[in-house]
Amino acid sequence: MKRLFITSNGTLRRKQNTLALETKEGTKYSPITSINSIYVFGEVRMNKRFLQFLGKNHIPIHFFGKRYLGTFYPRLFNASGFMLLKQAEAYNDPIKRVSLARKFVEGAVKNMATVLRENGRGDEASKLREYLRDDMLGKAESVDEVMGVEGNARNYYFSCLDSVLPKDFKLIRRSRRPPENMGNSLMSLMNSILYASVLDEVYQTHLDPRIGFLHSTNFRRFSLNLDVAEIFRPVIVDRLLISMTKRREMGKEDFEDMTRGLKLTQGGLKKVISSMDKRLSSTITVGRKKMSYSRVIRTELYKVERHLSGDVEYSPFLIR
Repeated sequence: MKRLFITSNGTLRRKQNTLALETKEGTKYSPITSINSIYVFGEVRMNKRFLQFLGKNHIPIHFFGKRYLGTFYPRLFNASGFMLLKQAEAYNDPIKRVSLARKFVEGAVKNMATVLRENGRGDEASKLREYLRDDMLGKAESVDEVMGVEGNARNYYFSCLDSVLPKDFKLIRRSRRPPENMGNSLMSLMNSILYASVLDEVYQTHLDPRIGFLHSTNFRRFSLNLDVAEIFRPVIVDRLLISMTKRREMGKEDFEDMTRGLKLTQGGLKKVISSMDKRLSSTITVGRKKMSYSRVIRTELYKVERHLSGDVEYSPFLIR
């Protein structure tokens, strides 16, 4: 099963049991059984019957413009009343919710420290881990306080990351809407793809994506995917950002100025999409098993399920 990325303008239709993308260049066909999810970056037309076709086959479709726009999320086919009640129970219990929120931040900070250490910044990695001390993260008694620790740790991490990135791609200060430089533009797009990819994996579990623990459940459609993505942003996005920029796979020619901020060209967009897709599909060894990063993310969600069920205490995925 694969993620289907669409960067061209055109029309998506159903042709029997096949997905057809009609563009000026012609029509491309993809068997529906080979697709796990769809990511749309171009201007694409479709109708209600096509969305019904996706829903019947349990395929989410994500829409992107200058940033992530939204997702057509088919009806939950693995929905579990038991798990929904357990998620709501944990969310409404301040102690249980803060405990899980701390775990997500712990995993994120430890993985950020590993990325710094991999890139010759051992002293900075040690300082970053100090945010996990009992008088900092351990002292946080509310989700807002946990988020405060996470925000301070990430700001310090980004300042350290600038010493690793090439001059043209330094983050300087994190900016998103719109991204103000090439480094932020790349990171924003990669993060958006990661958030959608985690959402794809949530869909395959019994969990409800609307109930998160670190990120509040409010009028935002989804939040659980944002929680879990915090752990994997250093692992997938930041490592890829460093490798692509250091190897000069991206350059000024891949960006264009807008009235406000920067935007990737069509060629630059395709480079990033291809690299993210390869990274998510690449395998690593976890214990005695080899798994793709996408599978590792789903396994992480199963761990959250077991934690909520009371089977096993949750511990976040850490890179070595």
